[in-house]
Amino acid sequence: MAKAAPAGMLPQVPETAALSAAPQKMTERPLRILLADDSADNRLLIRAYIKKTSYVLTEAENGQIAVERFVDGSYDLVLMDIQMPVLDGYSAVRAIREWEREHGKTHTPILALTASALEEDVRRAKGAGCDMHVSKPVKKSTLLDAIASAMENFGNSSATDANIVPPVAAVAEFCI
Repeated sequence: MAKAAPAGMLPQVPETAALSAAPQKMTERPLRILLADDSADNRLLIRAYIKKTSYVLTEAENGQIAVERFVDGSYDLVLMDIQMPVLDGYSAVRAIREWEREHGKTHTPILALTASALEEDVRRAKGAGCDMHVSKPVKKSTLLDAIASAMENFGNSSATDANIVPPVAAVAEFCI
């Protein structure tokens, strides 16, 4: 069962989250994910994690590029590193949320990816507009479960229609 987190806290995916046995389903349109991380190694790792899914990944090397790609593209989910050059993740998330409001766009789930699991940093990510927090280093099962949880609980209407089915079921514990 899901446990309620303290008020003001972002949902966190437990380090020991287990993948469900849900089969991968064919979809008419794959889940489109924007990954913002300044580390080439982290981007390579996440690419490897989603290699056998139906997800389509677009990468950004810093927060400014992430905002530009978000505005120019169409994404179902954003994975946002917090500590990046040029424009940090907090500022990038605030810019994305402002753009969504100004253009009447549906809320896109954003997962904060950060090495910090401190309560203050998790609250700061939520304050910037993130929906969930995933601590680095992230395991494959944790990332895939976080993506599925985000789409199930925060997904926008275009991403959660019958044409898109995440390839794993959610098992994360979080509060809304």
